[in-house]
Amino acid sequence: MTKIPTIDDYQNYDGLHCHKLWVEVGENWICPSCNRNKFQILRWTTRFPSKPNAFEAWVAVLHRHHDHSQGFMSVNRGRFPETVICDQCNSADGAAKRKLRLPKDFSFAPYEIAMFVTAIPHGKHKINFDAARAIYEAINI
Repeated sequence: MTKIPTIDDYQNYDGLHCHKLWVEVGENWICPSCNRNKFQILRWTTRFPSKPNAFEAWVAVLHRHHDHSQGFMSVNRGRFPETVICDQCNSADGAAKRKLRLPKDFSFAPYEIAMFVTAIPHGKHKINFDAARAIYEAINI
């Protein structure tokens, strides 16, 4: 069962190591890939799970997602501009690349990530790896 944060949990969350970006994107930010807002990306999870001092806390991380494929696929510029996305969308990009053994220099665009993830408010994404493969193959023709 997914734990739901209270309004106080959300208002007391400071963005952790992404504090500056958390403030910079503003209160009305919505992830362009999964369409969840800042409150919905907040999830209860174990921090530092492989460390002896692991603990549970609210986490909502933002990433500046950029195209690693500049110069890859005969393109001298990125396929998409740097975009702030949530940690679950950024993780889905990496998980799809690893599972499908795609080139490390490749990045899915935020709108492409939207086509292979199912977002769960306050939870982890479900990834459709077949859809991710189809997207990659369509780009790489």
